[in-house]
Amino acid sequence: MKVGFIGLGGMGKPIAVNIVKAGFEVTVNDLRETPVQQLVQYGARAASSAREVAAASDIVLASLASNQASEEVALGPDGALAGAKSGDIYIDTSTISPRVIRAIATQAAERGVEVLDAPVSGNMARREEGSLAVMVGGEAATLARAMPVLETFGGRIFHAGPIGAGCTVKLVNNLTLASNNLAAIEALVLGVKAGLSVETLREVIPASTGASRAFDQMVKDVMTHSAVPPAGSMPHSGIHTMVKDTALASELARELSVPLLVGSVATQAYLACEARGLANHEVWAIAEIVEELAGIRVRPEGLSYDGGPS
Repeated sequence: MKVGFIGLGGMGKPIAVNIVKAGFEVTVNDLRETPVQQLVQYGARAASSAREVAAASDIVLASLASNQASEEVALGPDGALAGAKSGDIYIDTSTISPRVIRAIATQAAERGVEVLDAPVSGNMARREEGSLAVMVGGEAATLARAMPVLETFGGRIFHAGPIGAGCTVKLVNNLTLASNNLAAIEALVLGVKAGLSVETLREVIPASTGASRAFDQMVKDVMTHSAVPPAGSMPHSGIHTMVKDTALASELARELSVPLLVGSVATQAYLACEARGLANHEVWAIAEIVEELAGIRVRPEGLSYDGGPS
């Protein structure tokens, strides 16, 4: 089984590396030369376009940044479907709108190409060790054929339902994460301004009914990590990604007439971070906005949000 991979960003690159390490013959493409050459060093072959990737592959995966990028890579004149043959499988692991992957699947079916939407979730450690959560939408038979590839980077693989279901559950997950992150930071700032120590909050809340993974991780990151990624790298989970994903969730909610009373506030909070120039910072940079509104600093001295002096 020959595998193609398009989009070697913060999520796509470690996924592609795991596929290569598993022994598959892999052809890769990205707009940037550096990650392509890094994959070549692992044993992949470089291609000049998505179309060339598909022509050399039985299964093509894509990890892309937006609805527009997914549409262009799949459906463009030099896109994957232009090079795919009947019986191939196209898998989009991006976090995109369900309507986009359904449109791609409709056009792919005309060429005899099967489609899965398989967005993923997990931090950098899980990306590198190949233990991501994979949320799949599409036919069960197609998923069964693709499973050997998905298992190279997925620790748990969920069949969420028909095409578009994977994207839907990923948007629901990320909306939940965004809301929980904001709630965690607000709770931390409130507690500290009321005179509690961070250590007390970190000890008591995880042992009480307010416990959540988001609280544990956000407090740890806010208190110990820089919100500025190392030079030349992208954030593990950036403000810009959260803005995009909550916007897509809001779009879906409007389509379905579902009010987002909490989610809409979280969206605005991340937009405020983006407006402050923090788009490429880690998600815990949202603490700066809450600190400013509360008139108190929680982060230790020496940890800044913008890369400059704190």
